[in-house]
Amino acid sequence: MLTADLLVTRSEGPYVYPRYIKVDAPRFLHLAEELIALFTQHEGKTRRELTAALHQYAQDNTDYRIRRGLAKLLSDECCEFTPRSVAPPAEVRRRVFALARENHPVVLHPDLIHPVTKDEVFQAVAREYRTDPEQIAWALYADLSEHHILTRFDAPTPQWLLQRYNVALAQALLYRCVHMKLSVFRNIPSRYKQLFKFIKFYQLMHTIQGDLDSGYEVRLDGPVSLFRLSQKYGVQLAVFLPALLLCTRWKMEAEIARPDGTRRFFPLDESVGLVSHYHDSTMYDSLLERTFAERFSRLQSGWRIEREVAIINLKDSVFIPDFAFRHVDGRTALLEIVGFWRRDYLEKKIMKLKRAGRADMIVAVSADLNVGEDDLREVPGCILFFKNRIDPHEVLARLEQVGRNAAQET
Repeated sequence: MLTADLLVTRSEGPYVYPRYIKVDAPRFLHLAEELIALFTQHEGKTRRELTAALHQYAQDNTDYRIRRGLAKLLSDECCEFTPRSVAPPAEVRRRVFALARENHPVVLHPDLIHPVTKDEVFQAVAREYRTDPEQIAWALYADLSEHHILTRFDAPTPQWLLQRYNVALAQALLYRCVHMKLSVFRNIPSRYKQLFKFIKFYQLMHTIQGDLDSGYEVRLDGPVSLFRLSQKYGVQLAVFLPALLLCTRWKMEAEIARPDGTRRFFPLDESVGLVSHYHDSTMYDSLLERTFAERFSRLQSGWRIEREVAIINLKDSVFIPDFAFRHVDGRTALLEIVGFWRRDYLEKKIMKLKRAGRADMIVAVSADLNVGEDDLREVPGCILFFKNRIDPHEVLARLEQVGRNAAQET
């Protein structure tokens, strides 16, 4: 992400906004193309050489913060720097310094009293490693960051870089966030699940209210709300922002503590057009689900499979089956996969299945669980036990049955 000194903002009354750039503006597209080309030209060169070239490129320009910001994102997210040495640098240093101590003092120009030169020390160590003195001189400090070699540069598109820059501006503004209020609504259920997983993954202090029908109100406490400012927690809050951008309908308002002690509000919603660089994993929660969906889709069955589109309201909570099926003749059915082993999870899952009372549901249960038919006798619908994978043909046979039963009941 960007450092605080690269953040550019504007204020309007009590509100503060990042100074976003226009990602389709020819000026910025050309700037992004030049920077990407500069990085490409420095593949195989040192970080010091790249830094010097970037410094020369950005100097004496009024938009130097934008240039430095774009360069930082390219360096952090698209580059791989590695030390290159004939031997571990620490090992080479120990050998060179040991020889220098044995022949102290080592000089540049020998005389009768001081016959050993620095070049001779390097030559002696080079013979041990079967290389040349220049390689030993380089290896001596090859582990320093400025001597690392740009071994790989995954050149992005100019559009990606500019979009990433705008997101990074918004992230940098959240480093000093007091708290953040989110309204997330009219999203598919799997996007809510993904958002909540990110909140827990980044260990953010939060409260959540709402439901799938009306949406959710989320409050995230920021680092300034703690007893003392925690930059580490502020970064956690900032890296969460791209996860919010994966949602389709949302609003955010963050209260920001400025260095001068005043407070400002940072509003943001989907209309701004920020594009997340995070991978959208809303399709499947596991390889088991993805494999089953792909295999079932290859069947010529007349049934169309959909991921987490049915919401069953249980009054005090909701139940979202893993898959819904719709036949071309209008019949529908559901599939819930029970594959998690923890006992309290199983008890809650079985209770929800009973409360849902759906006769049109297939419940696929892992044979590895300590669950038998007696445990599921009060669960409506059809029970299917599986071992390693769920056989789509077995599901299809049960779909025909539960779909027919549901149609007869209606």
